[in-house]
This record gives sequence, C-alpha cells and structure tokens, in this order.
Amino acid sequence: MAAAKYDFNIEQGSSYTLTFIYKNSEGTPINITNWCARMLLTTSDNQTITYSTGNANSDYKMTLDGVNGKIVLMIPATATNNFTFKSAKYDLELESNDVFYTQGGTYVTRVLFGTIAVIKRNSKNSTNMEC
Repeated sequence: MAAAKYDFNIEQGSSYTLTFIYKNSEGTPINITNWCARMLLTTSDNQTITYSTGNANSDYKMTLDGVNGKIVLMIPATATNNFTFKSAKYDLELESNDVFYTQGGTYVTRVLFGTIAVIKRNSKNSTNMEC
C-alpha cells in the first residue's frame, strides 16, 4: 500500500498531539502490536529531527495502540516553543517484528509523508502559566 500524503501545522509554543490510525484498503485498523514507529523530519534550516517509539525523551512522547492501529505523537509546549524552523518535510514509518526475507531485516513501511508548517508565535515565553 502506498504512503499517504498529509500536511499539517504546529502552533509554536503550544502543546501538540497528532494521532494517526493505520488502516487497510477496506478501512479496518491494522494490528501493529509489537511494532515500532518513527517520524523523520528534515527542517527548512537543515536540522534532522527523529521522533520514535521507545525513546524516553522528555521533548516528546510517541506511543502505539497496536490492536487499534493507532500512532500518537505528543510534543509539549516547551519543545514547540523552541522550534527555530519554519517548515519541515517528514516521513512516518512503521517497522514490524516480521522478517522481510532471510538476511533482509525486518519489514519497514512508510505510511505517511508530507510537510509540517510551524505557525510562529508573536511572543516567546519560556515559563509555564501559573494557574
């Protein structure tokens, strides 16, 4: 199945959650239990950013709900506030634990690609609101 194109925006300085559901051609979620995911970004200022499952990084959280085919990426406001790029091209890939063929490694498939635009803030604040 060919990867789908999906462009989206991230508001600088705001918490951001992106949820994808990986489905087959009939619209049924594909079970991705025990798989892993990664999103690779190439930014307009030539940075490479990688978001992946299993990474204990406080700058983001990426999780899978395998039975439901769900991929969730959460980026906190503290991380988006520090984005210096205007846009980025991305690829979202899934890797199963199935062997593609002997000595061919595991099966990897690109499921999404596109452009992320960062909507810049008018002001920049690095402290949390005190509510």
